[in-house]
Amino acid sequence: MLRSLTAFVAVVGVSRAAFDCSELVLEDVKLPLVNDNQTICNKYAPSNMTQYEFMIQLVNKAFLGDYPPLPTNLTQYAYQSTGLLDPEGVYVDPCGVSTPINLVPYFNGSLLSTNRGGKPVSLNFLDGGGDEALRSFVPAYDPNSNQYKMMTHFYEYFGVLLGCTDPSFPEYDGNPSQANVHRFMDFKTLEIHYTIHNFFDAANAVGIPKGDFVDFGPGVTIGIALDNLFNKRCSKAKVIAPNQPAELQSMCMDNA
Repeated sequence: MLRSLTAFVAVVGVSRAAFDCSELVLEDVKLPLVNDNQTICNKYAPSNMTQYEFMIQLVNKAFLGDYPPLPTNLTQYAYQSTGLLDPEGVYVDPCGVSTPINLVPYFNGSLLSTNRGGKPVSLNFLDGGGDEALRSFVPAYDPNSNQYKMMTHFYEYFGVLLGCTDPSFPEYDGNPSQANVHRFMDFKTLEIHYTIHNFFDAANAVGIPKGDFVDFGPGVTIGIALDNLFNKRCSKAKVIAPNQPAELQSMCMDNA
């Protein structure tokens, strides 16, 4: 399995040699605070939208790949992801090696990858308008669709991760174990790196500076935290939403 820093070395455009790529294990996941003791959500949610609307902007952009172009002065290893719903996505590692990534079959019902009662089933999560609805910055056109339920859970979950504290922000009420949710998806290491990279690019696109999203305490990054949380096979149970118990979170089933 690739080391924890792999995804975010490529993101920030710094040579691999500049990093200690040893794996950093985080026993506790405490993501939201930035240097001035504000949470990312509280600090960067624009005054003309609610924190929930801010999470809609961020998450929908991660799915769509609706990002501004990268600056031209970054190193050769910097690259930009193109959205979770891009069937021709590419992950580029810090050595410049490209790997095709297609996550769409996980969402469109073409795989038996959804866990329902401990059994793999086919479920279309783009049944509420797909990317057209997401471009309108709504979760879905149909509030009874699988897409609506999935996307609203994404908003709630990232609200927890990024520290949205407005009283009107809904609590995450989805499954407390991401390992259980993604049990039958057989996610690969690079697929999760690509997913994390898209949320990084989306954060930049909605106005969260690279420094605040990447830097988290001395020598720790949110990227590493997310990678340790979701991309480390057999990692320990952790509490994510404060209203839920500690559960297994790792989505990665990759032995490589």
